[in-house]
Amino acid sequence: MTFETASLDKHGRLVVPAHFRKEMGWKPGEKLTLTLTGSEMRVLSRRQAIEEIRAEIRKRVPPGVSLVDELLRERREEVRRKDEEIRRSKTAREAPARKAARKSRG
Repeated sequence: MTFETASLDKHGRLVVPAHFRKEMGWKPGEKLTLTLTGSEMRVLSRRQAIEEIRAEIRKRVPPGVSLVDELLRERREEVRRKDEEIRRSKTAREAPARKAARKSRG
């Protein structure tokens, strides 16, 4: 673990030492993600944060399971249910008119 002392300026800015930036692969203007946990702050590049999130997801998804396939299956089922709901609603609205038409013919 490497330690370094840094100071905040009057605007609350912290200058990350050059060797830290180089070690982390951070470039000027790069967006960083800050995480505060208790009295500690973690600083990650967006790329690093995304990689951590992906690694966390991989730990929770069983091998051979495709989250994309699961999402598509859920969305298709949702569309099927909505279509069925619309069809039933349309049928229910048209039923009185059909009944009246049969009555007038009979």
